[in-house]
Amino acid sequence: MPVAEKGSGQGRQAFIIMFAGLAGFLAIAFLIQRQGSLVQDSGDELLGAGAVFVAGPTDDLLVSIDDTGPILFSDVASRDRDVILQHLGDDEQSGWIAMAARPLSAARDCTLEWQSDTGDFLEPCSGDRFPEDGDGLITYPVSINEDGVLSIDINAASRETTTTVGN
Repeated sequence: MPVAEKGSGQGRQAFIIMFAGLAGFLAIAFLIQRQGSLVQDSGDELLGAGAVFVAGPTDDLLVSIDDTGPILFSDVASRDRDVILQHLGDDEQSGWIAMAARPLSAARDCTLEWQSDTGDFLEPCSGDRFPEDGDGLITYPVSINEDGVLSIDINAASRETTTTVGN
């Protein structure tokens, strides 16, 4: 009795390719949605004048700072606003400081380095030092929501406007 010839498997291959493509699309959509949730937009373009960077839960941030020192957040979008998050004091709800990761005149590869032995920041290119509170550097407003999640308003200065009253 002859054995029935099996198909070439093209239908199964097409199904696998279609399934893999759909899974890839869903993974990309999830990542885009997840990335979007890291930036809160107050009505302006994403990462525009209204963007606020969500750094994370304060308890996690405190553990990281206690273990390794202030946290560097690299600006992967424009590459010119790297931020260092520092915490001073014992209160989890206060003492947060977000500062520019280098002086205005410094190149990007001159990012401040935390000096745990002296409790200050060293700018490695010039040798300049900055205190633990970032005095002398650009600072950014920090807020903590009711869930204990800390946000850094890296665009606050761009929203500050002046109004003039006409005669």
